[in-house]
Amino acid sequence: MTLDSVFAAELMVRAGFDWAVIDLQHGAIGTGSVVPLLSAVQGAGVEAWVRTQATNYAQANWALDMGADVVVVPQIGSAAQAREAVSYCRYAPKGHRSWGPVRAALRPASAPPQRVYLMIEDTNGLAEADDICATAGLDGILIGTADLTLSLAGTAADVLGGTTFDAVRRIAEACTRHGLDVAAYGGSQEMVASCAENGIRTVALAADYELLHEGAQAALKLARGTNAAQGARF
Repeated sequence: MTLDSVFAAELMVRAGFDWAVIDLQHGAIGTGSVVPLLSAVQGAGVEAWVRTQATNYAQANWALDMGADVVVVPQIGSAAQAREAVSYCRYAPKGHRSWGPVRAALRPASAPPQRVYLMIEDTNGLAEADDICATAGLDGILIGTADLTLSLAGTAADVLGGTTFDAVRRIAEACTRHGLDVAAYGGSQEMVASCAENGIRTVALAADYELLHEGAQAALKLARGTNAAQGARF
């Protein structure tokens, strides 16, 4: 979810998705909108993730305080970075997250524990994938397929190439070795199929703005193709 709109969030999650990511890294969303968006997503019974800005580990702490089910820290390129990021999300003595659950205190006792995911999405992270996955207190990895492809191939357009698929498999295997959940950004049916082949069951299908744009394009193309002879304007 990149749109700063509670209504857009409700439209998305009520379509039947299992989980949704509130994107503070690339989205047009300010921190003041996070709680209303969390309420919209969780109120529909959908698991709410918050992706923070890169290296803003304090923001990960805050997102957990606001009640995110899962917090995602992007652009982790080393085991040292992984340890630092996770430490901001765990209370002492396992980390140095400051106490102040605020909205998270409203989570029902039956709710699963809040979880911490890191993103591996470049050649540095790929090289240290096993050590990153060994980080104490880490729950899972979200593979950033686009940035990973950019780092490997020099262009994100090669996201369906064999090099990317091999990298996804290597990261998934590292997660399995360390008992972590593994998620990935799909973005296409081919990548979704590759995720399935690698045992990845948590897949970000598409961004809200992509679905909005594609839906508008499809409706416009159909209308113009059907009514072009009548000179209709749309």
